[in-house]
Amino acid sequence: MEKLVLKCIGFYINATTIFTKYNQELQFKLLCKVKKPPLKPATKAFFEKGTTILLPTSRGTNVALHHWGTGDKKLLFLHGWTSNSKQWQPYVEQLDLQEYTIYALDAPAHGASEGNHLNVELYRETIQSAVYHIGEVDCAICHSLGSLSTSYQYLLNSKTPIGAYVIMGTPTGIDAILQYSKEMLFLSKKALKNLRNKIDTVLKIPFEEVTLQRFFEKVDVPCLVIHEESDSVTPLAPIKDAIKHLPHIGRKYIQGQNHMLKGQETIDSIKEFLKYKTVNNYVL
Repeated sequence: MEKLVLKCIGFYINATTIFTKYNQELQFKLLCKVKKPPLKPATKAFFEKGTTILLPTSRGTNVALHHWGTGDKKLLFLHGWTSNSKQWQPYVEQLDLQEYTIYALDAPAHGASEGNHLNVELYRETIQSAVYHIGEVDCAICHSLGSLSTSYQYLLNSKTPIGAYVIMGTPTGIDAILQYSKEMLFLSKKALKNLRNKIDTVLKIPFEEVTLQRFFEKVDVPCLVIHEESDSVTPLAPIKDAIKHLPHIGRKYIQGQNHMLKGQETIDSIKEFLKYKTVNNYVL
């Protein structure tokens, strides 16, 4: 039934491509639409153990920035699509909160943040706001869309005060999201061209330049890539290919955790990286 609905939506999109402006706006709105579920009691309880502030966005909504701990080392955690900062509870529980201050941003339309739309540009904007509020981030720990949006922020401004990166379960770039949309909705070449052109009006740099390949080549601070070998959401092969000739990028390939990478092996790998990230030739 779901496939039939998606096929019908795709048929309508393809049928309206001659109305370029309408078609672009329709596709972009559908791509960015978020159906946010209410917060579960356990999620609320976790957030209440820390402190939450609201940061404004350009859309007139607010995003929630949570934090726990009082340590001098500042970490910023950034989740992916349809997740929220509850994802990072194991890190809050296992890291020394006298050594670290842990910040976690709920993306627009996720968690305790307001809104009903999310795109890479809007997420990037809120990441920038969070970093400037924090002052200087020792390490950004990112997952999936959070990884892509953080990489985009670096490509836009390599002077963003983030001292190290953990990139988990990331798509290869904006083009990977477009390919997913094409396959899911059976989009025609004309529809895909319309969507690309619309995205180019939203991003601060051409969408072809928003790739993890470019980020990995340009990043000049310690960076660790963690990816599940059997990830069906963001396949490993293109990420592996992107870093195969880049020895300065740390890498850890995980088995048996799926795309979310919530297992203890992942947590331990990040904790280890945080200890030694200041070593320029760090390899996990």
